[in-house]
Amino acid sequence: MDSWATALMNSLLVSSALGSFALLFFLAWWSVNDAKRRNKSPLLVALAVVFFFPFGLIAWLLFRPEPVEPDSRRRPFNLQDFRVQ
Repeated sequence: MDSWATALMNSLLVSSALGSFALLFFLAWWSVNDAKRRNKSPLLVALAVVFFFPFGLIAWLLFRPEPVEPDSRRRPFNLQDFRVQ
């Protein structure tokens, strides 16, 4: 093989490995934050999502409980919350 072809193959391999690592890191970070919001064990959820990818992610998305505290971004606007007393 030519040297440019070898270099291209190596760069594609490194890029895909770094992309996979970044995806798994993001999924672990997201699952920990989501589990904390839902009062579940962040460690167990992150391990299930990362080690059993994609089935762990699908299972968490399908069977995760409702958040304990509603997200403030989803709460309807109430003027009383912003009035100065």
